[in-house]
Amino acid sequence: MRVQIDKNGNIIIFDFSPAQAFKVAVRMEEDGIRFYEDLAGKVRDADAGREIGFLIQEEKEHLKLFQGLLDAVKSGAEDAFEEDDIVQYISSKVFDASQETQEASRMDHRHTAMEEAMNMERRSIVFYEGCLSGSRDSKTKEAFTKILSEETKHLKTFAELLRIKCINSEKGCLL
Repeated sequence: MRVQIDKNGNIIIFDFSPAQAFKVAVRMEEDGIRFYEDLAGKVRDADAGREIGFLIQEEKEHLKLFQGLLDAVKSGAEDAFEEDDIVQYISSKVFDASQETQEASRMDHRHTAMEEAMNMERRSIVFYEGCLSGSRDSKTKEAFTKILSEETKHLKTFAELLRIKCINSEKGCLL
C-alpha cells in the first residue's frame, strides 16, 4: 500500500495488496453493521425496524464472506502492522454516517431504511471503484472486483426491495 498527498491535500492510497483490500472490506462491513444497529435503535416505524434487521443480517453475511476471503489470502501474505491505522482511517471516513443516522431517525416514512442502505452501498461502490482504478497488481484488482461485485448485488437487492415496497404501499412513495 502506498500513500500520497495530492496538491489539494487529499490523501490518495493505492497499490493495495489483496489482504489489505479484504481488510478494508471487513472494516467497512463492521462499520455498516454499527450504522444499521444504531439506526435500528432510533427509528419509530416497526416495519422499518424489521427492514433494518434484514439489512444488519445482510451486512453480517458480507462480513463473513469478506473475512473468509481475507483469511484465505492473508496466510503467507505480508500485512504490516502500521497499515492497520490507514485501513481504520479509510473505513471510518467512508462510513462517517452520523449525519445520515440523524436524518434517517427523524424521518417518519417507511422507506428510509432501504434508502439509507442504498446510499451506503453507493458510497462503498464509489470508494471501491477508486481503489480498483488505483491498483496495479492483478490479484488486488481481482480482490476489489470481487468486493465490487458483492456491493453491487447488495445495491440491486436493496433497490428491488424498495421498488416492491413502493408498488405495494397504500400511501405510495417517491423513487
